[in-house]
Amino acid sequence: MAKKNKNDRFSLYTVRTVDRDIRLPHSYDCHRLVSSAQCYAFLILTLFPLLIGPETYINITKTKFVAFVVLTCLFAAACLILGFFPSGARSFSRPRFIPVPRITVPQGILMAYMIWAIVCTIVSPYKGLWLGQSRYEGLCSLLLYGVAFLLLSFWGEYNNMFFYGSAAMGVLLGAIVLPQSFGSTFLYPEGYNYWNTEFLTTIGNRDCVAGIVCILIPTLLCAFVILNESLRYLCLPALFFLTYTVAFSDVDTAKLGCLTIIALLPFLIQTRMRLSRLLIGLSPMLAGIALNSMFPGREERHFAMGAGAGIMVLTAAALYFFGRYLGKRKGNWRVKPGVVLRIGYAFTVVLLSAALIYLFVYDGDNGLLTEASAFLHGKMDDGAGSGRGVIWKKTWELITQRPVFGGGPGSFKERFMPYNDAYNTAKGRNEVIDFAHNDFLNIGACTGLVGLGLYAAFLAALLVRCFRKAERCPVLLILLAGILGYLVYSFFVFSIAIVSPLFWVMAGLADQCVRQASAIENCKTT
Repeated sequence: MAKKNKNDRFSLYTVRTVDRDIRLPHSYDCHRLVSSAQCYAFLILTLFPLLIGPETYINITKTKFVAFVVLTCLFAAACLILGFFPSGARSFSRPRFIPVPRITVPQGILMAYMIWAIVCTIVSPYKGLWLGQSRYEGLCSLLLYGVAFLLLSFWGEYNNMFFYGSAAMGVLLGAIVLPQSFGSTFLYPEGYNYWNTEFLTTIGNRDCVAGIVCILIPTLLCAFVILNESLRYLCLPALFFLTYTVAFSDVDTAKLGCLTIIALLPFLIQTRMRLSRLLIGLSPMLAGIALNSMFPGREERHFAMGAGAGIMVLTAAALYFFGRYLGKRKGNWRVKPGVVLRIGYAFTVVLLSAALIYLFVYDGDNGLLTEASAFLHGKMDDGAGSGRGVIWKKTWELITQRPVFGGGPGSFKERFMPYNDAYNTAKGRNEVIDFAHNDFLNIGACTGLVGLGLYAAFLAALLVRCFRKAERCPVLLILLAGILGYLVYSFFVFSIAIVSPLFWVMAGLADQCVRQASAIENCKTT
């Protein structure tokens, strides 16, 4: 930590990464605001997913929602009070509000989106939109997500402990899943277990568990590759347990979310040491998959060491030892980092192109691959994606009915009721659909095409800012990994207070990190 200079508005602090030390500004005239922001981010990224009410899985969504509301409101109140009485103010009789930093493009677009959501709520003919008609995803949640992002993007500050805490939390989550997968009734109400509820660990529904692992696995893998402190090794057991959770729960969304690390490969193979750690980080993930395959069966799992499990164990060991070998060698690649980055981009494009071609010509009977192939051919069966085909088609009809204002945040359940029979017919079920199972379509149905355009523009602006600075500020890769993982999850599921707070906290920290990196560059040029 650099020494404090009372004459400077900010000084510099050092983040140690695998390649080089990164200098980021550290504000002194608002350090209490920064401390409150760091405390809030730490609680959301580490302790929040572990919260579970006295009724265990009963009303777990309400428990998480109330906790999120309380934490965010306390954070906002602390920022308001500390903003009027910063560390430089000697008494409460002489308040001096800290000037708000320059508004970034993502912040401006998100503010417009929040205002538009309020307008849609006012003009909506539907009721119950403040908390939403289902799972508390109404205007209240939308505004609190926005407030959390804005306050963190103004006053947040990057800290390695966010991710070490997330790693510890991931270990605890996976350590609960392991006995549950073998029949333990821990946390379940009497008479229930995973097989008749599909609830896991302290998260709840396995789709929500998929959202958490979509964020945590890419994030922790990047943290292990990028950071250069001994605590990074805590990421390895977390990756093992979380990957085992993905394999056991068998949710396709979780598998796709974990693959978002491919988008960051050009950065993760940029140096020899990064590639070394990437290989080491992949080894416990393969071991987690292997452990699950060693115990086939459902309610009564039994040990069966098949050829597939043996191959995965050997591959995991090979990756680990080869990664260690690369890490002990001296020197770096003989080509420039920029060339390695371009090679990485080319490799990623080739890999994705090959995957698309394979899906396009696929003629097998695997459910997920068959549906993906049909989608590439412009076809979508009503039963595709566990019934998402018919939901998405009918949701688009809802969007065309009210293309400007939509039905208002949280109105989807009532609007979709006339189409519920079509879904139940396609799936042979008797359920009430309360979300579009695609966050983008859900936003379009609730806030119209204008709201959908603003949300998409916010995401695009945020991602562009982050990718532009990622090479010069590698810690952004850790935040980017979690953001991209969540976006994959949200494409197939929906926003919910059990998962979404982690995304908005990471997004706010990423925007602030870009601001900090830009401040350093401006200092160097002046």
